[in-house]
Amino acid sequence: MMDTGMNKTLLSIGALALVVALSACGGEKKSLSQRAGSVISGSAADFVAGVGEGVDRRMNIDLDVDPEMQAKGLSVTFGKSRGVGSKDASVYVTAANPFEGKLLAKALDVDGVEIGRSVIEVSFEADDAQYVNFTFNDEMDSQMVRKYALSVR
Repeated sequence: MMDTGMNKTLLSIGALALVVALSACGGEKKSLSQRAGSVISGSAADFVAGVGEGVDRRMNIDLDVDPEMQAKGLSVTFGKSRGVGSKDASVYVTAANPFEGKLLAKALDVDGVEIGRSVIEVSFEADDAQYVNFTFNDEMDSQMVRKYALSVR
């Protein structure tokens, strides 16, 4: 059985060999350290981008849009939570026609039961778009929300 120091040394050598092997790929005229640095920094950037993409997807919200909104010329392209633990939701609304009025967002739990409500006054010109931010009461438990229902009020 090998001691811990020997295991760490072998692991370090293996990691170094992997970096060298990966950096040897490609025909650019760079030093070994430059190629290894490029491989490591590229992998780190890919990792960070992947984490950011995962967070973005996690912040997306499930939306049910009332057909009456489309009848008024309004479309919703996507919606996101305003952040982890936030009670706010932001949806991107486009308007084909001018519209002035109120939009209603209902927060629904897993059974489709309303657990929160937010109403906001909006104004759109023809061929307009904007983020509409819905703020829900502090009492609403945002972790119970499974989707939002949007409608014209």
